[in-house]
Amino acid sequence: MSEKRKQIDRAYLLQKAHGYDALNYLSLVEEYEFFFGSQVQGYIAYLRKGRKAMSLGDPVCEIEDRKPLIEEYLRFCEGQCLKPIFIAVSSDTMYIMQELGLSVMKCGEEAVLDLSEYTLAGGTRAVLRRSGNKGDKSGVTLQEYCPQKKRDFALETEIMELSRKWYEDKERQINFAVGSIDFEHPYDRRFFITRDAEGTMLVFLSFLPYDHGKKLCIDLMHRKMDAPTGSMEHAIISVARAVREEGIAEISLNFAPLAGIGTGETGMTIVERLLNAIFQKMDAGYHFKKLHQFKKKFDPSVWEPRYIVYHRRISKIDLAMTVSNTMLGSVDLILYARYKFFLIGELFKMKWEFITQAKNRRLL
Repeated sequence: MSEKRKQIDRAYLLQKAHGYDALNYLSLVEEYEFFFGSQVQGYIAYLRKGRKAMSLGDPVCEIEDRKPLIEEYLRFCEGQCLKPIFIAVSSDTMYIMQELGLSVMKCGEEAVLDLSEYTLAGGTRAVLRRSGNKGDKSGVTLQEYCPQKKRDFALETEIMELSRKWYEDKERQINFAVGSIDFEHPYDRRFFITRDAEGTMLVFLSFLPYDHGKKLCIDLMHRKMDAPTGSMEHAIISVARAVREEGIAEISLNFAPLAGIGTGETGMTIVERLLNAIFQKMDAGYHFKKLHQFKKKFDPSVWEPRYIVYHRRISKIDLAMTVSNTMLGSVDLILYARYKFFLIGELFKMKWEFITQAKNRRLL
């Protein structure tokens, strides 16, 4: 076993015992480096991008151990001349990091379904209800695949082919806040598929467990490109019904990047305005607005805010690029350039607006 695989396995055991945030599961791949605490049981996974160390989600440790683990990690970053960026941390972690002198900004919202009370009743979920009824009446069925118990290589080939065609139809594949299919090392991930009455695979879904397996967070969502309208919604509803019977407390639809930024009572900062501009105007690469609209269909029980916490000496453009995930897609230079020039243009417009307003005030 390689040293990297040993580190991943160690991180997995810590995640299983102390993981309260499903996004940590996405770090169980070889691209990440791991900082293991020496004072507490836990770790922070990070990706090096130049002089920046990028992490996703909350630290993996008990809640009362978060502050000492973060303090130890910040000292490590300083010693390595790295500027830390924490993406999509929860409110509790955000407050701790803010106390430690890091800058904070909202970067999106997590859609959560509380399965103890979630139903399809009511006018706000009428479209979702119709999708569920349509799938049930047409004979669509749900199947769970457990490679941890027994491998089915024919089924895996079928899933991989559906996934290949799904990505083939997309403009680009961005991987930072999205996992990958790894049946060789599935850990505790759960995989579901739906088939129509003729046996054709319609949808493939993977879920990440967290909070000692009491909760699930959706990760991959792939569907047959000519599947009937509402197939994805029906698949998610079917999984929710099935796992609720097992006692699963909630399903997270994962976080919608850039959603809900600038909706507070105070004015937006420059970085918030840049990110809001991406959300509202840019439709390249990740389709942030469409992703938010899809999650909104489910009328979630709650939208939990997620935050980006970052080193104060990171430029506004770099920060906006990081949050929009394009840094990790830097191999796609065209997409990177499109975002970069878009943000520079938006920043120029903001400065021109500020200059114009200042001139008008002087004239008054």
